Amino acid sequence: MPSRSHRRTPISRRRRLGLATGVVLVAGAIAVPAVNAATESAVTAKASTKRLHDDFNGDGFADVAIGAPGTTVNTQERAGSVSVLYGSASGLATSRKQVLKGPGVKDPEGWRGLYGSQLESGDLDGDGYADLVSVIQDYKVDIDNGHTVQVNWGGPGGLSAQPTTIVWTPLKSATTGLFTVADVDGDQHPDVVTLTDDDWLSADPEKTNGDGTVFHGPFDREGHPAEKDYFTIAGKSQSYQSLTAGDVDGDGAADLAVRTTKADGSRGVELLLGGTGGFTRKGLLKDAQGRVVPGDDAAIGDLNKDGHGDIVIGHPAESTTGLPTKGGAVAVVYGGPNGVSTTRTPVWINQDTAGVPGAAEKGDGMGTGLSLGDTNGDGYLDVATGLPGEDLGTVADAGAVLVLRGGASGLTGTGSKAFTQSTAHVPGTAEKGDKFGAATALVDADGDKKDGLVVGDPDENATDGSVWVFSTTSTGITATGSFSFGPTTMGFTASKARFGAAVSD
Repeated sequence: MPSRSHRRTPISRRRRLGLATGVVLVAGAIAVPAVNAATESAVTAKASTKRLHDDFNGDGFADVAIGAPGTTVNTQERAGSVSVLYGSASGLATSRKQVLKGPGVKDPEGWRGLYGSQLESGDLDGDGYADLVSVIQDYKVDIDNGHTVQVNWGGPGGLSAQPTTIVWTPLKSATTGLFTVADVDGDQHPDVVTLTDDDWLSADPEKTNGDGTVFHGPFDREGHPAEKDYFTIAGKSQSYQSLTAGDVDGDGAADLAVRTTKADGSRGVELLLGGTGGFTRKGLLKDAQGRVVPGDDAAIGDLNKDGHGDIVIGHPAESTTGLPTKGGAVAVVYGGPNGVSTTRTPVWINQDTAGVPGAAEKGDGMGTGLSLGDTNGDGYLDVATGLPGEDLGTVADAGAVLVLRGGASGLTGTGSKAFTQSTAHVPGTAEKGDKFGAATALVDADGDKKDGLVVGDPDENATDGSVWVFSTTSTGITATGSFSFGPTTMGFTASKARFGAAVSD
């Protein structure tokens, strides 16, 4: 069983679609349009009063953060930036936007960049406003590569201009899944969980004691957690690449799905159940035939409304193990009271599954960029997944997005929808190497209790990048009225910005 060492760092308890043009951020300062807090006040009362995990300005509408880790800032390439679009009764609009940029300074003590590679949100300080949590890759001379986990605080005017550091740590080398934000101890305060190398002495005076660290909320405005714990997973037989959180067993505390790689290159997903006493290891997730399910991406949510989060695992890579993963696939391992359901059989879905548009072909990459949300208002979560390697006729790697339907029986291919740049009403033209669908987010930005679709494509226009926004109806996502925009709309240099590499949901 994983250990939890109670090294406490006490602190005082302190207290998810339309388009327009608007304000631009220059030289790292943030310009938040007055419409965020004032003009929108008339419709705020009509929005849900429930505080959303991604509502940065507290108006009752979900907001979206878009990463562009290739952005050049002050001549520093790949410094990175994040663009925030604020939700409203009419959806998202660039007239209600905010742009945050990486430091853009070649510090003699080390290089910092790729800001916008991973974005998550949660109310870390308990003030009722969601905060944006992100990482910046950090190279420190004579120390080692690592990442700074940081937070921009939410408030009535939007996100704070300057980030606050939570921790500098030797996080794993992947650019996504380096951390997750979730309440893993069940105390109603979001925590920040990171993976680290247990043989590295970090800038923290304490040596890490295991495979990861939990920074327990609430946090104060200086970025200090209420306490900090280390945890181990399963020794040295495998390495731990990235993690995702969600409540699988229905006890009110989030659990972890950790992507693993063994020395022979084989992959899997470890399940750790959270709770007041730390994590309990449940082992590698397996399919109905008892085969380990490999994973490159994952998301957790209750697809069938049985009160237990289900683990949706994306495996875009081709498999040589006899798994049904031609062209990539999505696997679902259903949750239950003890972690994995004993009554619902895990399922695999790819483009050869009945009802799913297209055909499974090598290199399609299904399982990339997973997101969960209710796209038609029926109360069941659906799954969006990118297929950035999808060929459209003779156009190689043009890319596509699939939306799979959830229901009482779980995830199914029936009723699935596909969207590409060749779909009627979708802006743009499908071109070789576009890789449309590298990132997705299902977001209810207008408060109608149905999630629209946001698609990120960092390879569009020779890696300048672009984002598409799709609205939704009672029949699900629709291309009618969809629109797209890129980094120039946000007001910064487009060249190789990789706009849309990450989208928060």
